[in-house]
Amino acid sequence: MAAFDYVAVDQAGKQQHGVLQGDSARQVRQHLREQGLLPVTVDAVSSQRRPGSSITTGEIRLRRGFSPSEQALIMRQLATLLRSGQPLADALQALTKGEQPARIRSVLAAVRAQVLEGQSLAVAMAAFPRHFSELVTASINAGERAGRLNEVMSRLADHAQQREKVGRSAMLALLYPVLLAVLSIAVVAGLVTYVVPRVVQVFATYQQQLPWPTELLIGISDLLRGQGLWLLLGLISAGVLTSVLYRQPQRRLRWQTTCLRLPLLGRLLRASEAARFTRTLAILLGSAVPMVDALRVAAKVVVTAPVRNAVLQAAMQVREGKSLARSLQGGNWLPAVALQLIDSGEQSGDLAFLLDQAAEIQEQELDSVVGVITSLAQPVLILMVGIMVLFIVLAIMLPILDLNTLVGG
Repeated sequence: MAAFDYVAVDQAGKQQHGVLQGDSARQVRQHLREQGLLPVTVDAVSSQRRPGSSITTGEIRLRRGFSPSEQALIMRQLATLLRSGQPLADALQALTKGEQPARIRSVLAAVRAQVLEGQSLAVAMAAFPRHFSELVTASINAGERAGRLNEVMSRLADHAQQREKVGRSAMLALLYPVLLAVLSIAVVAGLVTYVVPRVVQVFATYQQQLPWPTELLIGISDLLRGQGLWLLLGLISAGVLTSVLYRQPQRRLRWQTTCLRLPLLGRLLRASEAARFTRTLAILLGSAVPMVDALRVAAKVVVTAPVRNAVLQAAMQVREGKSLARSLQGGNWLPAVALQLIDSGEQSGDLAFLLDQAAEIQEQELDSVVGVITSLAQPVLILMVGIMVLFIVLAIMLPILDLNTLVGG
């Protein structure tokens, strides 16, 4: 059986859509007609499009992956249902009948269809790489082999919730400085573009030398009014060119290596990568994934190319018999505390637990760095805006004071 995403119209003319399972699209259409629905489209649920094939409604709907909160909810519900003794197919069937959005029910129905055909849950989820990462499929594969699937799913749910928490806190911390910067630029641009020219017209009738701040402000205003569109196009072109150059592997590697060495930004990137790496490795090792395979999966989770190369090199050294702590020392990106915890975990045989502890320490470090950046960014932005407004006020007031002196004389 396969899963089919359908759109149908009821007798009242209201459009309905959902997911049904059947041997063929014809059988699904017949089932819809028996329910009093007129089928409009019936498409097989698919996560990838074959070369040369057309894009169906179901495929377009499935292009968007799961958010961390959605992934956490799915894993938590599956773990609960499996812990209660329900078979895997019945647990997936219960989720497809829940209150989740249609795109989630479509993916779960397709996964259930493959499970009913005899595929393992990991293989069925691997058919949807946009929705289930390699971390998820590798952990579930190991959990199925070890008979600890519900425990692995609980770990994955905790990991997804932690990802969402960290991302939300970083976004909220950076939201105010970004809004302040955007509003400041908009206010200054409005003053220079519209207010300054009208005020300067008053000075045009007087034959006197204007102060240099006023002349500079008039020049900036004329430039923005006359060449503003070209300046905007230039900035957009520079952004596009930078993006194209950044996609080149060698340039991206050099740029990221430089960023990792910077004082504040490098500390932020190192803490973020260390937290992501240690948390991922803890989940994989706790799910009984072999060390070398876990390192290869963790390398795909990290963002920066230098760290990814260091992890892959460490995987090669571990495969040759070297300890994990010694293999990771050469990268100079993992903090000393994390290395000590990894070394202690290897010696005590409790590496997964100590990796979790290292991840919590790095996440606290990440929160601290984000707090420092935001606390510095706010006064710096306010100071910059104050200086710009002060310059505009002085540029306007100095000619007025000169006129008052001239009239008084």
